[in-house]
Amino acid sequence: MDREHQADAPALRWANQALVVAAAAMFLASFVTTASNIAVPVLEDAFPGASLSTISWVISAFNVTQVTFMLLGGRLADRWGRRPVFLAGMLVFAAGAGLSAVAPVIGLVIAARVVQAIGVAMVLPSSLAAVLPLFPLERHASVVSSWSAMGTFGSAVAPTMAAAILALSSWRMVFAVVIPFALLAWLGGRARLAPPPPRDPAVPVRPLDVIGAVAGTVVVGGTSMVVVQGRHWGWTSPAILTIGVVALGAGVLFVRRSLHHPEPLLDLSLLRVRSFRVATLAAAFVATATASTWFMYPLFMTSVWGYSIFHVGLAISPGAFAMIPIALVAGRVADRYGYRYLLLAGSTLATLGVAWLAWRLVPGSTYVVGFLPGTLMIGSGSGLMLGPANSAALRDVAEAKLGAANAAYNTMRFLGMALGVAVAAAILGDSQGAERIAALHDAFWVSVAMMATGPLLIAVAYPRTRTGRTGRRTVSPGGRAR
Repeated sequence: MDREHQADAPALRWANQALVVAAAAMFLASFVTTASNIAVPVLEDAFPGASLSTISWVISAFNVTQVTFMLLGGRLADRWGRRPVFLAGMLVFAAGAGLSAVAPVIGLVIAARVVQAIGVAMVLPSSLAAVLPLFPLERHASVVSSWSAMGTFGSAVAPTMAAAILALSSWRMVFAVVIPFALLAWLGGRARLAPPPPRDPAVPVRPLDVIGAVAGTVVVGGTSMVVVQGRHWGWTSPAILTIGVVALGAGVLFVRRSLHHPEPLLDLSLLRVRSFRVATLAAAFVATATASTWFMYPLFMTSVWGYSIFHVGLAISPGAFAMIPIALVAGRVADRYGYRYLLLAGSTLATLGVAWLAWRLVPGSTYVVGFLPGTLMIGSGSGLMLGPANSAALRDVAEAKLGAANAAYNTMRFLGMALGVAVAAAILGDSQGAERIAALHDAFWVSVAMMATGPLLIAVAYPRTRTGRTGRRTVSPGGRAR
């Protein structure tokens, strides 16, 4: 046993180093997502001619693009190799960050964020899929939770760091600060991620579904455009109606291509895996509500309480930091006792947190009474759920499909985030003063309804037993079916 342990030690050390690289990429992706929320009020001042609906596309375009290209990134990772896709994605991410930092007008900021999001869509599915097979199955929940926890850490430090950068410099540095770290992650990936195995020449290479990729892009982008701009342009305006009809038609085409193409962008056979289907859908609803609330935090605090951006960053941090230790422990708990009750507890606690904000976050409330309890519950519940939900979604997926499955999971999660911001922006519109306060109150209650769908799905539909990638029912070391 000692010799076997010694023989495994170099492989485990290599696997842990590869996990550090993948987790660093997750940190950067989460940091730029959350930091941009803090910059929204500053961007309103920097581009006074742009409406809030337009500025919200700095966030929405990033999320929508991730959703659009995440499936393609996962398919390319499984097809061309996870290491080369990861390395290319990190360079695209860094280029997008640089372009965002130097863009002279809001339209170019949005375009640069699209470039950055394409990099993220390549990096996220390839990073986890590259390292997960290096670890034994019984450690997968803790590995995914460690990877996800770095995303949580990125979200946690982003408000304070972004606020400090904005206080000392400009919004441009919020985007530029990630460039050197992205290049370091590229170097780490080149050194520690294993190159793809040689392709078997006897296996034919089938073309990817390009038409399906275009159709998926139109569906996500069109739906988000309708939700964000509908109130501003008019729900029955010719432009909104046209975009809606085109998005609906593209959705029908996308499903048909996914069903019949030999290499579809979305492998619909994944939906037959019950654990994947339920965990992914529940996580998407939770992400929708979470993104909506995070978008509204700085707007409420600056509009109602008169907070500076720096104080907004400090105010948001406790809830974000509460996620970190809980997320790390949650993976070990899931490894031992399974996912079901952990996911149920986390999503329920987060729902109660959003409900607290909808109830108590009013103009006459204080930070300690109105905001802090709610954000701590949201942070703690998210820490319990986010990493284990990702692992729970992948637990019964074949290893050859891990990249595509992880991409599909994160596609749904980022779609939820994009729609969450879009719904909040649509409710707020271009409101100011008392009208904005009332709109924020309504938007928080809509977030409660969206968030509550997550625990309901887990309670009703998540399987009580674990099948595992071998196809056999397994039991956790604690003696409980997972």
